[in-house]
Amino acid sequence: MRKNRMKWLLALMLASLFFAAWQYRTEGAQGDEWSKPMETMAHTLAQHGASLGRWVIYTREYAHDIQNDADFFKKMAELKQTYRSFHWSFAKSGHWQKAIGKNEHAFFQEQIQLVMTVTNGTPQTYILYEATGPKWSRIGWKEAARRIQMKTNGLFVNDPTFYACIEGEFNGNMKGGLFDQASRLVRDFQAKPVEWLREESFVSLSAYTGQWKNVLPAAKQQPINLQLALRERLGGKTRVVVGTPIITIEY
Repeated sequence: MRKNRMKWLLALMLASLFFAAWQYRTEGAQGDEWSKPMETMAHTLAQHGASLGRWVIYTREYAHDIQNDADFFKKMAELKQTYRSFHWSFAKSGHWQKAIGKNEHAFFQEQIQLVMTVTNGTPQTYILYEATGPKWSRIGWKEAARRIQMKTNGLFVNDPTFYACIEGEFNGNMKGGLFDQASRLVRDFQAKPVEWLREESFVSLSAYTGQWKNVLPAAKQQPINLQLALRERLGGKTRVVVGTPIITIEY
């Protein structure tokens, strides 16, 4: 019962924060500024002795000029023509349709989605971009960041808000336990805790740091732009996930 309750609370917290991320207007990153949080997160985790794993970059933009099916399929054809190295597919249901393009590189995978949903007879269309790497490395990230910059410059009209996440793993028991380790990480991010969930084998913490411009509202409208979660695993290992402005992958 306690385990199910914890899962429900985690799902509720993640869903509410992700909904806020879609509704709250944040300041898009300009130039190569978007890549700095990922580099900072990777560097901080490595300094604390974590082995670095999967990383994810996600962003999206509302396509206000796509109002009907004709506009949608015209844009889909344009994307397929512009990004011919991508492998494209199309799916449709009662209230949505989407085109998905995927492209594989040596260090990471890219995905572009054109998604139209219909609510109360009103269509809304978004262009989404996601880049995912199986393991973070400085060399791989440098190449990935260059390609991500090129793609997002071509895809989006405005400077989009980037969501960045990275996973890692600690081996062995940590001094003071999960919450103390989470607090040490938050401190090294020059961040102030805003809200947290604390369990015996799991800790999730939301915070605010002045290092990054993108923010979302949390409890009592306090801003947050950093989330981290630590979960104990078998064999004395601990999985850690860090994201800005929120974690957008399952943790």
